[in-house]
Amino acid sequence: MKCKTCGKNADSELCFVCKPRKPLSSSGKGLTSRKVSIGGNYKAMEVLVKEISNLKTQMREMFLTIWKKKPHRSEVSNTYLGSEPMSTYFHHILPKEKYPEACLDEENIILLTFIEHQQVESDIYRYEEVNKRREQLKIKYNL
Repeated sequence: MKCKTCGKNADSELCFVCKPRKPLSSSGKGLTSRKVSIGGNYKAMEVLVKEISNLKTQMREMFLTIWKKKPHRSEVSNTYLGSEPMSTYFHHILPKEKYPEACLDEENIILLTFIEHQQVESDIYRYEEVNKRREQLKIKYNL
């Protein structure tokens, strides 16, 4: 099947790139709102769910703060990102899973287009601006 917008191969009428994206969640809820048990320890799981939910809320607030401070343009290509913040525009230069201490650091976030974000996730060394900032962050965090 072909995308009706760009003509690229697609699983449905729109390809992954042309498919509309959801804006940032206003509630901070997501998968963490589900009740799940790890080894039957519901209390520990509730604490973990609250911590994750709190982190998501803090990250969302940080993204909105960055969005208000910076022009709504890619910091790699200067492409206009639009007037509405989308989570796909915010990239953690030092991955949040590997460097949790930098997760909520505004310096660790760079604004990118959706395509640029996909590309840098596939090849972390693709963009010189990201590489430069990664080196600065490594110095900041003594990595």
